[in-house]
Amino acid sequence: MNRTLVATAMVLTMLGGTVLPSVAASASSKTGYSRIRKSNTWHHVKYRVKNTKGKTYKMTGTAKNVKLKTNHYLKNYKKNKWVRTKVTQIKHKGNWMVYYYMTPITKKKHAGGWVKLTDMKPVKTYKATKNVQADFDTWYRTLNQKERNQYRDYTDSGTLNALGDPEQYDYFG
Repeated sequence: MNRTLVATAMVLTMLGGTVLPSVAASASSKTGYSRIRKSNTWHHVKYRVKNTKGKTYKMTGTAKNVKLKTNHYLKNYKKNKWVRTKVTQIKHKGNWMVYYYMTPITKKKHAGGWVKLTDMKPVKTYKATKNVQADFDTWYRTLNQKERNQYRDYTDSGTLNALGDPEQYDYFG
């Protein structure tokens, strides 16, 4: 009788040891983040930190399963100016957001990272007037989440205009 109990316990332990980790691994392999193609920008706009609780991220993984790992905290760079060199859009929990690859302009060689557009503010902004469109950052901040998701549907990555800035679309109705 004891041998049967011990054998049953061993079988259950072995099954639990092989089945449970594979279930946990498959559940944790999806991060909930996905992205579309990255684009390089050639118009290097200068930025400052707007959200001191924001972070910069390293991006790894595939486009359908992006992993974002924090590499800097923006509260440590309040006085620095930053430059945007790349743009992409990242989807998290069904909502799209534009991310910029930013590098700080300093004498020290700091690594840059991906930052949400809403965590940074351009040093120079252009508000909309009768004959002039607002700059992309000012325009994008005015969009609600539904319009940001619609913007993704009209673009392939952060489509760039002739100045190397992400393009604005007036297709929202």
